[in-house]
Amino acid sequence: MKNNNNSSAGRLKRLRLSRHMTQEQMAEAIGISESLYKGNESGRLPISKKTAQMIEDYFGISADYIFFGTLRDSQDVWTAILECEESEKMKIMFRLLKYFSLQGTLDFSDQTINNLIKDMKL
Repeated sequence: MKNNNNSSAGRLKRLRLSRHMTQEQMAEAIGISESLYKGNESGRLPISKKTAQMIEDYFGISADYIFFGTLRDSQDVWTAILECEESEKMKIMFRLLKYFSLQGTLDFSDQTINNLIKDMKL
């Protein structure tokens, strides 16, 4: 399999580069060996469902994007969130918090958490 932008390998590489990570950092972040990651990104090795799940868990993106290059539009995502179980909604919320934390745009100071809790009260 060739690593081009329209392949799973190409999308994996774009994801890594968008986070300004090395291949070693990416492998460590998702919990696989560097050699396996390099094989996935080069297209020599197929991306397993397990690896895709680890990418999904770490980055909060759909495995559909990795495998098929498709993303849902925001309305589809919002509808899916509204229709899922409360426990799934909580998982989504924590994944979003983790995402913003990794981006450096969220400070988990006591004041930030207090403001979040205050803002959530209706």
